Amino acid sequence: MENYLNEFMLIAFVHFIALLSPGADFVYIVNSAINNKAKVAIGASLGIALSNAFYIMLCLFGYATIFSQSSLLISGIKIIGGVYLLYLGVHILKSKSSNLAVKTIVTNKSTFKKELYRGFYLSFLNPKISIFYISLFTLVVNKNTPWKIQLFYGIWMALFVFIWDTLLIFLLNIKSIKKKILSFTNLEKILGSLLIIMGAGLLYSLF
Repeated sequence: MENYLNEFMLIAFVHFIALLSPGADFVYIVNSAINNKAKVAIGASLGIALSNAFYIMLCLFGYATIFSQSSLLISGIKIIGGVYLLYLGVHILKSKSSNLAVKTIVTNKSTFKKELYRGFYLSFLNPKISIFYISLFTLVVNKNTPWKIQLFYGIWMALFVFIWDTLLIFLLNIKSIKKKILSFTNLEKILGSLLIIMGAGLLYSLF
């Protein structure tokens, strides 16, 4: 049991470090949080967590090896993912910016369901997510570790993704913090541009 505890602590640490690395998911969570009420933005964190859970289940059921060996499948995900990041980036750039200095009540620009779908697709079409979990289950998780223990690892990671992103959303929805963030008039342009750069980078990596 001690071996499994040590293995779990290592997995939890590596997973936490990965969450600290800013990526497309983080950028979108920030954008969703500052443009919507927390109860709407949580849809994005749930969508991202469900996408993570999907790739974790692929690893648990042994499909990760097939996925990692299919260069055509990975390239396909990169193309679709890159295009989707470009779409989201342009969508954010075109959206009207909310400014709490002028308007103190935030009106929902989206819905929980829309944010859930966007969060899921964004994470699902990010090849870095799938590669991370494939690497984690291949290099860190011992092949002799019981399936039930591995399932616990997977539930923990998917749940922690949801909790981490949700905490970030609630933090950014604190009125004083949100007001300071939205005082930067070019924030949405920066977030949209970051997604476009990431999408372009993903497509460029194919060449």
